[in-house]
Amino acid sequence: MRQSLPQTPEVETDIENAKAQSNTSSTSMHTYLRTNIHLNHADIPIIACCFVSGLCDSSVYASWQCFVSMQTGNTIFLALGSSDQPVDHPWGWLKSLISILFFVLGCLFFAQTRRWRPLSRGTLTGSFALQALMVFVAAALVQGGVVPPANDAPASASSGNDGGRVVSHFLELVPLAFLAFQSGAQIVTSRLLGFNEVPTTVLTSVYCNLISDTQLLAPLKKNVKRNRRFAAVITLLVGAIIGGWLVRSQAGLAGVLWLAGAVKVGIAVGWSLWRGEENT
Repeated sequence: MRQSLPQTPEVETDIENAKAQSNTSSTSMHTYLRTNIHLNHADIPIIACCFVSGLCDSSVYASWQCFVSMQTGNTIFLALGSSDQPVDHPWGWLKSLISILFFVLGCLFFAQTRRWRPLSRGTLTGSFALQALMVFVAAALVQGGVVPPANDAPASASSGNDGGRVVSHFLELVPLAFLAFQSGAQIVTSRLLGFNEVPTTVLTSVYCNLISDTQLLAPLKKNVKRNRRFAAVITLLVGAIIGGWLVRSQAGLAGVLWLAGAVKVGIAVGWSLWRGEENT
């Protein structure tokens, strides 16, 4: 049998040094990811989430007559279902119900991050990476033709393809669930970071707080919350406009969702590189 050569003291020292460096590197990365971010300009990624909400809600509503972020609208649609309205979208109430349910579940799930350093680089990066993955799954389902991209043949009592449209309605519930679930993470993150004035998913309260602000006309640097609210309105509006035009183009709903997922990836990367509290 071949016998291994005895290691010299120099070789043993090199091995020990290599192990020490590896352990130090692993510890440094762990410490880096556990470090809380500095909140200076941390509202920018949250405002970017408003852009994503605009993209998703406009394109999904144009395609499936449902929202994935604005649950007030879905609650109204759910209520209308009790009176069988609208008549040309008999399963609209079910879509709204699924969206509300998974939005709430998303809020519940991502709210648990408060137990594990919610403001750390690792937690925020992992949260948005998971959100991006969910958007990409929805995009892939549409892109691959598993889920129809648009409601171009609504079911009705007089239509001849009721069976196909019913199946279509139920298939649409799958990406709706993914999109609503990740939408819940956005508003949870805005709360955890302390940016309650930017809920990312709805603008009703934002409009009210913006207009009723006694410092509405204060200089730019004197009213940060006013600035955030105004930016939230603009970014969500721009996202909705872009989503509406893209869903009408060759890109379709899938293209809008790929774009939304890419923005989420960008936010995740941004959190991973964000300045930490130790650098203040």
